[in-house]
Amino acid sequence: MIFYKSKGGIHLTFALKLLVTASFSNDIYLIVISSVNIFTILMKMTIHKKQTLIWKYIRIILLLELCLNDQPFGPVIIASINYNIKYKIVILSFYILRASLIFFNTFKIIDWVYVGILFISFNVYFYLHDIKQSDSKVNCQSQRKLTQSEIPSQNDSNDVIDFFNYIPLGICLLDKNYKIVNSNNKTKKYCSNIEENSLQQQLFVMIHKAWIEQQQNPSALRFEKRSMFNSSEDYGSDFQLRRMKSFSQTRKKAISLTFHKQFNHIIDFAQIINKFKNSGMINNFNSLKYRDQTSQKTYEIKIYEISKGYLITIRNITKNEKQIDMKDRYHFQQMLINSFSHELRTPLNCSLALLQTLEQEVKSDLNDTYLKPAIISNKKLLHQINDILDFANFEVQTFQLRPTIFKLSNLIQTIEDYFQAECKQKKIEFIIQVCDDAFIRSDFDRILQILVNLLNNSVKFTKQKGIIKLNIQRVGSLYQFEVYDTGCGISTEKLFLINKILQNSEVDLARRGEEDYLQYVGLGLKVSSQIARQLCDNGELFITSQLNQFTNNRFIVKDLQSYDETLTIPTDECIQEPYKSYVKKKCNCQNVLIVDDIPFNHLAFITVLKYFNIKSDSAYDGQMAIDMVKSRYQKCQCTYKLIFMDIDMPGIDGYQTTKLIQQFLEQNNMNTVIIMCSAFDSKENIDIAYKSGMKDILPKPIQTNRLKKILYKYYF
Repeated sequence: MIFYKSKGGIHLTFALKLLVTASFSNDIYLIVISSVNIFTILMKMTIHKKQTLIWKYIRIILLLELCLNDQPFGPVIIASINYNIKYKIVILSFYILRASLIFFNTFKIIDWVYVGILFISFNVYFYLHDIKQSDSKVNCQSQRKLTQSEIPSQNDSNDVIDFFNYIPLGICLLDKNYKIVNSNNKTKKYCSNIEENSLQQQLFVMIHKAWIEQQQNPSALRFEKRSMFNSSEDYGSDFQLRRMKSFSQTRKKAISLTFHKQFNHIIDFAQIINKFKNSGMINNFNSLKYRDQTSQKTYEIKIYEISKGYLITIRNITKNEKQIDMKDRYHFQQMLINSFSHELRTPLNCSLALLQTLEQEVKSDLNDTYLKPAIISNKKLLHQINDILDFANFEVQTFQLRPTIFKLSNLIQTIEDYFQAECKQKKIEFIIQVCDDAFIRSDFDRILQILVNLLNNSVKFTKQKGIIKLNIQRVGSLYQFEVYDTGCGISTEKLFLINKILQNSEVDLARRGEEDYLQYVGLGLKVSSQIARQLCDNGELFITSQLNQFTNNRFIVKDLQSYDETLTIPTDECIQEPYKSYVKKKCNCQNVLIVDDIPFNHLAFITVLKYFNIKSDSAYDGQMAIDMVKSRYQKCQCTYKLIFMDIDMPGIDGYQTTKLIQQFLEQNNMNTVIIMCSAFDSKENIDIAYKSGMKDILPKPIQTNRLKKILYKYYF
C-alpha cells in the first residue's frame, strides 16, 4: 500500500483531469462519473466526521471506475487508495467484473484463466488473514484476563514467563505457602552457584546467607574505615599506622567469619519472612545484599508482599559495589597520605625550626661549617617527603597545584643556598643565568621541587671540575627552566626508555608496562615529570643527553598571573609597616596561643617567636585550647590576638576546635585570628580550614619568612 500525505488532492486532480477530457470528447458517462467523484472527494475533505461503511464502498468503487477509463494513470491511483475496510472481497469482485465487461471482446482463454486464478487466490488470502487477526485478538484478551484475575501457573503461562525474561531483574513469584509459582531465567542464573537440589532451596539459602551477612553488619566496618582518624583515643607517633594494621586484620577476620560459616540446615522460609516483617524489610526501601564467592558478584534482594503471595526481585549490583569500594579506597588512601604527611613532617618541623633559630645565635664560622649544611639537608629531606606525597596523590588522581605569587629572585636565592656550597666543595662550577626579575603566579614549592630533583642528579653524576648551569628564559607568560651539566650522560638506548617512561601518564601500576620504572628513572624524576605536566598546558619534562658528554633537562612554567591585577605581594623586600594599636591593653596576658599535641613543636615555635620578641601560651589539645580561651575571657574580658592551630590532635581536632572558639567569641562580641599550622596542607584540608573559620595557612615545617609575613599581617 502506498500512502501519500495528500491522497485527497491527488484523487481530486485525477477526477478533474478526466472531467476535462470527457468534456472535449462529449463522453456523457465519463462526465457523470468524474463529477460524482469530485463531489465525494470534496465531501470527504470538508467533512471530518467518521464515514459510514457504505459510503466508503461507494467512494472506492467510483474511483476504481475512473481508473478503468484511464489506463496510463489508473494503476497509480489504485495504489494510493486506502483499502482499510472489512469486506475487501466486494471491491475485488467489482473490479474483476467491471474489467471483464470492458475487455470481453478482447480477452483470450489464457486471460480468463488468469482472472479466475486471481479471484480465487485473493479470496483465500483474505480469509486466512481475517482468521489470524481474530485469533490474535482472542489471545490478547485471554492474557489480560489471566494476568488480572490471578497469578498464572507455570504450566499455562509460558507467554507471561517469556515476558519476565526480558526484565533485567531476577523475578520470582511465591504463593501463600511459600512455594515458587513462577520465576524467570535470571533468577535461575543468579542462584545457579548455590549447591542445592532445587531452585526453591537455592533461593532460600541465598536469602538466608544475605540475612546472616546483614546481621554481621559489614557497614560498621566501612564506617570504621572512614572515621578511624576521628577517634577520641590518644595518638601516638605511630598510632595511625598501627590502627590501619589493626583495621585490616579486623576486616579480614569479620569477612572470614561471615562467609565461611557453615549452615547445618535450611531455616523454614516462613521464619525468614517473619524476621523481615519484624524488622520492617518487606515493602520498604531496605534490601539485603548477597555476595557470591564463586563468581565474585553482588546481588540486591528485595521482598514484596502481594495479594496472592510474595514477589522477590534479585538485581545484580556488582558495578555499584565496585564504585563504592573505589570511593572507600580513595578516602582510605587520602587519610593514609594525611597521616604519612603528618608523621614525617612533625620531627622535621621541630629540628628545622630549632636549627634556624640556632643559626641566628652562633658564630659565622660554626654556622657555615655545621649549621647551614644541617639546615639544607633537612630542607632537602622535606622535598623528598613531598615527592612521596605527590606520588601518592598522583596515584589516587588528587594532585592539585597551590599557586602563589612569588618573586623569581627568591627562587634563585633558594637554589643558590641549596647547591652553591655543595658544588664548591666538589669543585663544580655552578652557573645561574636568569632573565629579568619578575613576579610569577605559580606553584613555588613544586617548581623548587623539580629543580632540586634535577640539580641533585647533576651534582651526583658530574665529576670534579665539571659545569652545572641553571638557565631561565622568558617568552611572554612562559618561563623555560633548563638544567645543563657536563656529567657522564645517558646512552641512546637508555635515554629512549627514560623518555618513554616519563611520557607515560598512566596512573595504574598494572597497566604501565614491564619496563616501568624505578630502576631507570627513580621516584623523584617520575614525580617531577608528572608535576611538569601540571605547570603548563601540554607541558613535559624534556631530557636530551649524549653519553660521556652532557645532559640537558628542561621544562616550562606558565605564569598564571593576570597582568590587569595590582600586585601586592608581602615579600621580604616589601613588607608593610607594622600596624600600631593605640588601644590600651586591659591586661598583661600573652597575645599568642599555640595549640599542638607535640611538646617539641611548642619548644621550636616558642623559640622562633622569641626572635620577634613575642611570648605565647601553650595548649596541648583542642579542649584545653577552648578552656583557655574561655578562662581568659572570664578573667580579663579579652582574648588572644593570634592562635596557631594544629589539625591532628587527640579528642577534638583543629577544625572543630576552631568552630567552637569562633562561636564562643561571636556570642561575646569578640574576634581572633586563627591560623592553620599543620602538615595537612593538601587543598582539601585547606578548604576545610577556611570553612571552619581559619584566616590563613602556615604549613609545617615552619619557614621563618612565611611566619614573618603572617605576624606583620595579623599581629603587629
